[in-house]
Amino acid sequence: MSIAGIRVMPTRGFLIEFKRRIKAIEEGYKLLEMKRDELTNKLRNYLDTLKSARKHVIETTKKILTDFAKIYGLVGPDTIDSIAASVGEIDISIVPVSIMGISVPEVKIDKLPDARNKFPPLVREIALTLYELFEDLIKVTTLETKIEIISYDLERTNRIVNALEKIVLPEMKEIAKMIEDSLDEDELEEFTRLKIVRDKIVGGR
Repeated sequence: MSIAGIRVMPTRGFLIEFKRRIKAIEEGYKLLEMKRDELTNKLRNYLDTLKSARKHVIETTKKILTDFAKIYGLVGPDTIDSIAASVGEIDISIVPVSIMGISVPEVKIDKLPDARNKFPPLVREIALTLYELFEDLIKVTTLETKIEIISYDLERTNRIVNALEKIVLPEMKEIAKMIEDSLDEDELEEFTRLKIVRDKIVGGR
């Protein structure tokens, strides 16, 4: 008889080792359960944060479009093009962080162009709002990436937990019980044989 590549032998030594394996798998199962619960909580929190962040992005975008339409009409396309050409680069960095052993990206803005003294008063406020929108968009994108990665790992972890709970551990415990029952039966038979032999020896004297 074999299970998951393990040859089952009805011996006392094998039973002891087999029970150790069951205990080790049970401990791994509990750790995976904890990981699954923690990932579920993280995912729920990220989804709530993402919903709020998306709403804020939509509201900010609407405000920018409304304000930009007014400014565009006042200063004209040439001034807008000139201002846009003078905008400096935006520097970002992506740092991997670990969540329950899962590597997810964390995007950080290292540098934004200085809009305080660079742009005309009419454009300065909308430029600052655009920077805010850019930061929010990065936040939304980062959250979406984290959610996708965590969802994939959560699904995989859940499959493993279910397999251990419903298939692997029940089968191993059933086999351990069968071996134990078989050994107890063999020991009882051996005890009975020895008793019969002893009784015959004693009775023949």
